[in-house]
Amino acid sequence: MNCYPHGCAASDGSLSMGVFDFLKGDGKKDAESAPPGDGITLKKKKDVAEKEFTLLKKKADVVVAELGLTGQRARVALAVDISGSMNQMFRAGTVQRVVERILALAMKFDDNGAIDVFLFGVNDYECGELNESGFYGYVEREIIAKRKLENGTRYAGVMQRILEKYTAEKGDPAYVMFLTDGDNGDVAQSEKVIIEASRHAVFWQFIGIGIASFEFLQQLDTMSGRFIDNANFFKVNDLDKITDDDLYRRMLGEFPAWLKLAKQHGLW
Repeated sequence: MNCYPHGCAASDGSLSMGVFDFLKGDGKKDAESAPPGDGITLKKKKDVAEKEFTLLKKKADVVVAELGLTGQRARVALAVDISGSMNQMFRAGTVQRVVERILALAMKFDDNGAIDVFLFGVNDYECGELNESGFYGYVEREIIAKRKLENGTRYAGVMQRILEKYTAEKGDPAYVMFLTDGDNGDVAQSEKVIIEASRHAVFWQFIGIGIASFEFLQQLDTMSGRFIDNANFFKVNDLDKITDDDLYRRMLGEFPAWLKLAKQHGLW
């Protein structure tokens, strides 16, 4: 899958630290010097990941049923922050784990069991679809190997890209999970996109990670000018410390009510 920059060139705003250099290169060297038999260990790791993913799908089934969403169709997107401050979360595998958790949930809604993946920092990118067959090692393979961390966080570009994708043709309502660890530097532009999006069948679930103030996201519930309330936000200090069930309930907390309201207003 190729990633395409929106607006300026992909190198603009990139940090000099390189393309996730903390993970690239060393892994290849380790693999080349690994003793015979390590391939079996790697296969076991993949087997474990696949078993854990099966359990995630079962947990998602339970929460979806609890909320009365069984059978509901939606196009699902995941937008991931690649600003420099996300370094540790990529390094620790947090982003890979959250991608797996989100994919397991998204498969309950998307008609082909996939999510559309987007990235944003200073620039924004569309990386194509991710489905179950490609989840293992996805972040290292498709993000770390191909992207540079960027020196800034802007929401508007990727939000506009997502909105255009899901309004270009009619289809199921869209559910966007937006993962970030910091405040954005383009508040006015982002607010404009949210207001525009409120007249379309696109729901935005923002997830803030860490200790940032998230000033823009905190005022979503009171933002004026929108046709209907089309966004929700919650913050967690550490995604790895929240249970799968709790994460899924929080992700879907306002989605059922929005679906009903959007349908009443003829948005889907």
